[in-house]
Amino acid sequence: MEKFGIERGGSKGLASSRRGFLQGAAAMGLASVLPLRAAAQDGMPSGAVIFGNAEPPTANYWDPAAGFGLVDEQVASLVHDSLLSFDQEGNIGPGLAVSHEVKSDKVVALTLREGVTFHDGSPLTAEDVKASIDRLGAGGLAQAMVVTPGITVEIKSPTEIEVVSPDAFGVILSALAYIKILPKANIDNPDNFGKGGLGTGPYKFVSYDGTSVILEANADYWGGAPGIKTVTFRYIEDAQARINALLSGQVDILTRVSAEDLSRVKDNDEFYINSQTPPAQIVAIYQHNGPLGDLKLRQAIAHAINREGIAASIMQGANAVGFSSLPTTSSLYEPLEPKFEYDLDKARALMAESAYPDGATLRMSTSTLVPNQIEIDQIIAASLESIGIKVEVERLEVGAFRTSYNTYDINLNTLAIFDYDPDFVLGFYVGGTAEAVFHYHDPVYEELYAAQRAATAETRQAAVTAAARHLWENQVTLYLSDETWHFIVNKRVQGYVRAPLIGENLLGQATVA
Repeated sequence: MEKFGIERGGSKGLASSRRGFLQGAAAMGLASVLPLRAAAQDGMPSGAVIFGNAEPPTANYWDPAAGFGLVDEQVASLVHDSLLSFDQEGNIGPGLAVSHEVKSDKVVALTLREGVTFHDGSPLTAEDVKASIDRLGAGGLAQAMVVTPGITVEIKSPTEIEVVSPDAFGVILSALAYIKILPKANIDNPDNFGKGGLGTGPYKFVSYDGTSVILEANADYWGGAPGIKTVTFRYIEDAQARINALLSGQVDILTRVSAEDLSRVKDNDEFYINSQTPPAQIVAIYQHNGPLGDLKLRQAIAHAINREGIAASIMQGANAVGFSSLPTTSSLYEPLEPKFEYDLDKARALMAESAYPDGATLRMSTSTLVPNQIEIDQIIAASLESIGIKVEVERLEVGAFRTSYNTYDINLNTLAIFDYDPDFVLGFYVGGTAEAVFHYHDPVYEELYAAQRAATAETRQAAVTAAARHLWENQVTLYLSDETWHFIVNKRVQGYVRAPLIGENLLGQATVA
């Protein structure tokens, strides 16, 4: 996995020093009690930071296990904690669990941190942990895909638990560093999620008004008070309005910016660029319950789209074009054959072999969720017209786009790896998630997916590649290019770093001037 560093002098040295200290502490048995985040200066959070986002939360319902959007993860990563945690290089360390032991390929034992409370003052218990993980094992939630079906927690004592999987689960630590621990009271009474997020994290949920989510520092946080007092995630749909808000000082951090946005601040010393990115891939999602259920038609489309040309022109070379169903920045990525190169003759030949030799009509929705989405969609539509596929395009507001995408044949989106392991994105194509996202069900792929999830470290590369190859050869969706998540940051925000994740779990160590 490529390591991403913030483009500022000194941050890598600081990170290296901190890792060295942690390694030394671990040798003395001390690492499990070190706070995960830097404490606020003088112990008191101060100042405010406003993020400018191209999307709103998935819904006004603050259950982390029910959402997949950027803002959902930003909020969840600050309001809630997980048993383990990720640092800015993707390494796993302690969280709500001060230590862990992998006892077998199905069992992990953990010791819970004592004295932790939820934001309402109630203590964190092993029962809360059990309820948070057991319900994912029961299925039915969007993020149930991160665990094996039937996974559960066995409570050995008030501070000792075992996470037990019915099947071999080689990526369980990544899952435990991602799953948010919630109060059992909310899990037992899901209507509580409509009132706001309630967790043990460095920030408390304050409000959401349809445009902005506001969080406030938890001064009593077990890992040390965060440096910034107030954090706001503001939805600004229009791309021009977002960059104007940044340049005028109305927002401090612009997320997932386009190449054009980067050029606007290239020589402006008031800003810096953070390019610590999750492994992410821009795809054109196909619904398999219509014409795109035909393999030859999907392969024809792959040859009809000039992926390299789109990346070079529209994205100005900011995103790599890979040859796999995994992003090129994912661990275990391997380029695959065939390359499905741009070739209109091959595209037309495959169309002739498909169930639609005389052409087809596809419905596409478009919006502004992905950088340059409308321009990319226009090129895709024109390219498909050239091989006899008519595309009817409907433009939607981002919120409407995200809640209706699977009622259209095709639309642009991003598939990102939330827990820093390829298992996460491979999991989109199995079970209830595959049906909801793609109207897709493939028993052959499900066996390949299960094999990579259960594989040992020695055999996992081959198992992941086999699963990725099946998706790629069948062009289950159009894998357009990587999406590199560049954030533009006002220099008044100091010490801002990100883990290679979707959320903002390291924001607690930043301050504002």
